[in-house]
Formats: sequence, structure tokens, C-alpha cells
Amino acid sequence: MAGSLRVFLAILVAFLSLIASNTARAQLLDPVKNYCARFDHQSTVKNGVLYIYGGGQTFVDVVNKGDANGSVTVDNYLISVNLTDSWDWKANISEVVIKNTADPHTGSAPPPLSQGTLFQGNSKDDSFYFYGGTTSFANISFPGFVSPATSTYALWGYDTSSTTWSRYDISSKAPIRPSSGAFAEAPEQSLAFYLNGEINNGSAAGLSFAGGTNAFLTGMIVINTADQTARNVSTTEVTGYNPRARAQMQYVPGVGEKGILVLLGGSRKAVGVIDTTDVLNLVPMTEVAVFDVSSLDNSETPSGNWYKQNATAANSPNVPEPRVDFCLINVPATDSSSQNIYMYGGRDSFRYFDDVWVLSLPSFTWTQVFTGLNPRFAHTCHLVGKRTLLTVGGVASVPQKWGHPDTNVSPCDWETKGVGVLDLTTITWGSVYNAHAAAYGVPEKVLATIGGDSAGNATLTAPPAGFADAGLASLFGVKPSSGLRRQSSSAAARRAEIAAPICGVVVLCALVAFCWWWQKQHKRSEEPVYYEKGEASDVTGGARQYTAGGREW
Repeated sequence: MAGSLRVFLAILVAFLSLIASNTARAQLLDPVKNYCARFDHQSTVKNGVLYIYGGGQTFVDVVNKGDANGSVTVDNYLISVNLTDSWDWKANISEVVIKNTADPHTGSAPPPLSQGTLFQGNSKDDSFYFYGGTTSFANISFPGFVSPATSTYALWGYDTSSTTWSRYDISSKAPIRPSSGAFAEAPEQSLAFYLNGEINNGSAAGLSFAGGTNAFLTGMIVINTADQTARNVSTTEVTGYNPRARAQMQYVPGVGEKGILVLLGGSRKAVGVIDTTDVLNLVPMTEVAVFDVSSLDNSETPSGNWYKQNATAANSPNVPEPRVDFCLINVPATDSSSQNIYMYGGRDSFRYFDDVWVLSLPSFTWTQVFTGLNPRFAHTCHLVGKRTLLTVGGVASVPQKWGHPDTNVSPCDWETKGVGVLDLTTITWGSVYNAHAAAYGVPEKVLATIGGDSAGNATLTAPPAGFADAGLASLFGVKPSSGLRRQSSSAAARRAEIAAPICGVVVLCALVAFCWWWQKQHKRSEEPVYYEKGEASDVTGGARQYTAGGREW
């Protein structure tokens, strides 16, 4: 009996020692030195510095000679990269890990989240801003895991001069923290935009969605970064009652009085539907939606004006495949005769893309300028310098997210520092960032579509089939033809716009109430099983039926 007890105690001590050893090793993992892959993170460029926050990360165990060690977690570090000097990520890039410093007034720091966004803020503001996101349950045993926080403080600001975080309450306008929404920013106006998105079991404390399910959100949150206030405007004019998730939105200055927002791609789902995927009903890339930023100032259009325009490939029947999890940046021609929105990567429900397309405005034409064999999704990208697309993070397949072997993909990112560099003029990928590169020139392939020369002088200055709306044409300085319609400004239409956010709040409250009721009715004593939102199920899809009191819901 005594011998058996000694054996048991020895096994117990060994087991506890193993746990302690693994925990200690995990705590020592450095997000730069032990980098394997990063995805679903947030990033922005502020005053010549790239900042990366949060997101999922897999690590390389240096003890294991560079093989992925299977540790998957949400990164709770802030990482900076200097962009004022040139560098080569293969040789001399400097990535600095910044320890999070709590709000000195509250002692709080932002939660480690994925699928939100960073807004750079106005150039006169020392802070950038973190909004949205969701908690990943991919590895709840990893040191540093934090359960979902309340949505009271969904907006945070990081002061780059004092290196401290501050939190802001905008919950009266955005009651639940969204994730996977489309975002854009007009920094010179101190305005940031977050359209639609979703909620899931990582969105807020006390909100439980069964089996990795999610629901899409209506509305667009407009944040004033100067005073950290927000408003919630209707998006029914552009999405109806089928809001989007995992779409992207790009701000284009110089069009109209205060610039425009261009909405592309993503998936859509009816309001109130809760199911296990957010990669379904993909929006065709021929469907382009344009928002007039100045219309927010008009009391007759409290939710602003959206326009829809068909986009084509002028020299080819091909346009980009519908997709999610891609990234966008905009570069104007030197003479502003064209605005060129570059789209890179992404995925659909079963394919991963390694391509670069350019949507040129005001012609609304697509041109493919690159295709390769190294797909990437769940990344971010930025225009840096005068002509460089800087990509940050991303993965080539769903298995790579978890550090698993894949028949076609290494467990780790082949860009070993987590950044990639594309010259937007020559369309050449490389490892060298030139902080002093020459001015941007419109690529040859784009010139073949829109005409002109590298400095601009585009000859195709309207859609090949014409503008679909007189209001949209006028934004680009084109005199409307007699055959174009103008958007309705009838009292009935405006009442519908005002009512839409109220309906959205009612639906959202109903969803929250149902989820609370479901949790109370079905709470079990055993440890719950958590799923990382939407990965394996993204491919299979399909709505799930739930039974409550003998009835399907």
C-alpha cells in the first residue's frame, strides 16, 4: 500500500513539474523571437511607426529547432516597427516589443482581442485608438488568457508620448463590442468608421453563443477620435437587413467635399440568424458601395448617403473572386486623375488567394496586376512611404493558424518577421523597405485599362457603362446625364433610415436576451467545450437548428 502511494506521489510530482515547466516556457515565449505566424491582429501606422496589437499567434520553440510547438494564443503585446529608416526584414529590421502600460487612472489595460482594428487618429493627436474585437478560446490554458470583458469600454486610446492606455465608454451608441467589421478612417477629420460585423461568445462577458455560432450586426459606428464620442448610423440603405462581416472598406480623400468610403466584399447574413459560419453568401466584387462622408453633416440625411455602382474589368470579363479576410489600401495618381485601390489576398469558403487587384476610380474598373503561389489571409496592410504596400501577418491556410502541418503549407509564415513589402509601381515583392523611394507611378497594367501615363492623365474617367446614380457622378465632378436617377430624399425614406438603428438595437437586445436564457437553461456542471470562431465550420457552413422547449428556433 505504501509502495503504491509513493508511486502515485511520484507520478503526481512529475505531472505538476511538467505543467510548471510548460507554463514557464510559455511565459518566456517572445512574440518576435519566437514568431511563427500572426493573424486576425490589429495594426496601424502613426508618426512613422508601425504598431501591431493583439491577434492570434503561433510560436516557434527555439529548443525544438524552429518547429511550431503548437502553442496558439492571443498576443497581448504591442509591437512597433520604425518606418522612417529603410530596412531589410531578412537582415536588419528592428521590431520592438512594448509592454502594455495600464491606464494610470483606472489601473486597466485593453484586453487581448482579435478581429478588431486600430485607428491612427489625427496627426495632431499623440494617440491611436483600438476598437472592437473578440476573445479567442483557441487556448484557454495559455498563460495570459483573459475571459471576455464587458463591452462598456470597447474603445481604447494609446498615447505614444506617455506610452499609456486610456479607456472610453461609447456603449450608449455601441452596446456590444463588434468584431470582423469593415473599417476605414479619415484621420485629417478625426473620424473613424466601423461597419456591421458580428458578435459571438467572445464579444462580451455573459454573452454565450452555442458551439462557435455568431450573429451579424447592422449599422455603422462613427467615432470622433478627437473627443472619443460616437454615433450609430443606419446601413439599411446599402446592406438592407443582410449585414456584412469580414468585408473591407477604404477611405478615399479628395472625392466630394470630405472624401468617400468604398465598401467591398465580405459575407452577408440576415439579421437575427445565428449559425456556425461567417463565410457564406459572399458579395460579388462587381458590387461596389460608396459612402459620401460629407452627407453625415446634412440634417436631412442623418444616416448619410450610400451609392451603388457596378465595377467591371474593362479589358477582360474577369473580376476578382468574391472573398473575405483581404486587405485594401488606396494610392492616388500624381495628378489625382485616378484613385487606385489595391486589394491583396483573402479567401473564400474553400480557396486561399495570392493575388493583387486594383480597383480604379472614377472608372470603377478592376485590373489584376499580380498572381502568385503564396496565399495570405487574416492579414493587414498599409501604404507606407510613397509607393510601398506593407503587409502585416496573415496565414496561408486554416491549419497554419494552429501551427499544424499542411500538405502545401509550412506550419510557420515564410516571411519570418511577419511583414512583406510590395512596390506598388513595379509590382515587385521583396524584403527591402525603401523609406526614400521615388513617387508613386500608376502601373503599366493599370494604364492599359484606364489610359494615361505613370503620373496620371487617365483617359477613362467614368464607368464604361456610365454612372448608376447622378449623385455619385457629381461626387466625381461629372455632370449628370438626363438618364441618371437621383437618390430618393423622400420623407418616407428618411423615416426608414432613422427607424433602422432602432430596429437593429431591438434585434440585438433580443439576441442578447435569448443567449442569456439559453445559457441559464442549458448550463451543465462539466467544463464547457469552446471553439475558435468559425474556422473548420467556415468551410462546411450551414445553419444550425436549436431546440428549445420542443420547438425549433
